Amino acid sequence: MSKLPQDWEQRLKEKPFTGKHFTGQLQQNVNERLNNPPARKLRGWTYAAALLPLLVLIVVIGYSSGSFSSAPALPDHGSIADGENPGDAGSAGTPAAILSFPSADTAGGTVQLPLVTVLARPSVDSGFPAVENPVPPLPEMTFPLSAAMAGLLQASLIYGADGKDSYLLLSPAGWEASAVIGANGSYGATFQDPSDPSQTLAYSDTNWSCQGCAVGNIGLYFPEQAGWAEDQGFPVYVPLEFTKQQVLGTEGAAARTARYALQPDQDGLQADGAAYYEEGSWGHVFRRLELSHSSNTSENDTLESIMGFFAANHGAMLLSGASPDPTSDLLAALEQQGLRLTFVGSGEEHMFNKELAGVWPAEQLIDYEGPLTISDRLSIYTYESAEACADGLEALKLEINRTTYDGGARNYPHAFRGGNFLVVYWMGPGGEGGFKYDKAIKTALAGFNSSE
Repeated sequence: MSKLPQDWEQRLKEKPFTGKHFTGQLQQNVNERLNNPPARKLRGWTYAAALLPLLVLIVVIGYSSGSFSSAPALPDHGSIADGENPGDAGSAGTPAAILSFPSADTAGGTVQLPLVTVLARPSVDSGFPAVENPVPPLPEMTFPLSAAMAGLLQASLIYGADGKDSYLLLSPAGWEASAVIGANGSYGATFQDPSDPSQTLAYSDTNWSCQGCAVGNIGLYFPEQAGWAEDQGFPVYVPLEFTKQQVLGTEGAAARTARYALQPDQDGLQADGAAYYEEGSWGHVFRRLELSHSSNTSENDTLESIMGFFAANHGAMLLSGASPDPTSDLLAALEQQGLRLTFVGSGEEHMFNKELAGVWPAEQLIDYEGPLTISDRLSIYTYESAEACADGLEALKLEINRTTYDGGARNYPHAFRGGNFLVVYWMGPGGEGGFKYDKAIKTALAGFNSSE
């Protein structure tokens, strides 16, 4: 069996010339071989060194694109979904907070329900950027619930991105919600049983908008008003097949509130609901809440609590909206004057991030076309009063005229006041077209002066 080269070298080191089979020249060559072994070839290390930068590049690209992540990205639990909420903060099954109701039991105390939140957005894109306002505050609950409802119900807060049309409903615990605001201002929400999607709870409110919708539904769900609805030009062509329909009183809001049940549909789903209408200076409003279900829940406490909360509040509990961001009103007015605005985030480079009279600016890019362009900008300061706004303007003058020693050219903006707003207009390098939006900014601010 042949020996490895290393074995032969070891043997030669021990007895290099045993057997006298070596010539003098061969002995000299062997000694040189043993005393000065040749360097091992570094071909493998050479290849590794050449491939190392390529491997590093692949790893960087993989991590930056998320290609090496074996787990799906988790949703940000600080956000609220647009119109629907599975998986986000406030979604059914992942309550964001607890809401307490007074107990209807003789022992007293409170009943705590999980509070889920749903952000409702307009169904039609207005073309303007959406401005999300804070979740509106909730009043103290006065509607009593039995202790058994703690595990069966959830309090569902639906609020609009514009800070308006926010409301609260009771819904089955764990049901997932979606919400929408119609183009005409009407709104609604739908809750769905995740284990049986055919079971739903649907709420709708015409919100004083579609008068034909309101009048037609009044005649449909209140048969005694069908003649009146026809006189208004909205006859009931196909009456509903009620198994039960009961108006809750003879006067006041109770006379305009009804509970009803419908014949099962072709899929065997039963429907139990409540309806309310009202007449006001703007016409009529109609609100309805209907539970479609496959089980016999018509008489259980869960259904009674859901519908009872509707009846007690003449629909959903309407909430006074949180104070909307006043800057959003100005942004909308500027957009209507033709400015395409892009918000500059807190982590991005600002043109003029200076505090003036205690207020920091919200900076907007004008007609932003991408990172390779340098756009005109607006620094928008929103103050508590017109007097504070005037102080902000004086602070701006001092800041701009402050002595500097950098030797650079000064950049003087155009400044505008209107209402409680101070708008500082910065022209980008080059100045092509000059301050072309001066008139548009003045026009937008004029509306806030007239509303003071």
